[in-house]
Amino acid sequence: MRAVYAGSFDPITLGHVSVIERAFHLFSEVHIIVANNRAKQHHFTIDQRTELVSLSISQEAKMIIVPFEGIVADYINDNDINVVIRGIRNATDLEYELQLEQYIRNTTMADTIYLSPYTHYMQTSSSLVRMFLKSDKTELAASYMVPKAYLRMLEYVE
Repeated sequence: MRAVYAGSFDPITLGHVSVIERAFHLFSEVHIIVANNRAKQHHFTIDQRTELVSLSISQEAKMIIVPFEGIVADYINDNDINVVIRGIRNATDLEYELQLEQYIRNTTMADTIYLSPYTHYMQTSSSLVRMFLKSDKTELAASYMVPKAYLRMLEYVE
């Protein structure tokens, strides 16, 4: 089965990485979509986010990382994806994700599965990391929320 895990990954967190690593054990091929959400003001460019995702995940033969501008449902249909992976940390995430699942159900043939990150990454979020970055508290976020590749990326951004 082929799966897709889409997100803006601005930046990718260790919670994202744990969901992706678990997906590798469940599916024959995992497409990681680095999406440009026009409703968000991204800290990193789509190319930087794609590179950060690539640097943060142990390279697997069954992984495809794709920067994507557009509707993820179109990507799912165009690439014969069977499953959409969504990460959830709490009830708030689940409520939002259930709304997205209804859209996917109505526009694709893919099923949605929910994976939560490992327990020690349950409180991580890209929004929190960006807040630390804007507050010059990068070392705090880096200590337990983001992959080491994040620090290397900051050298290019600042």
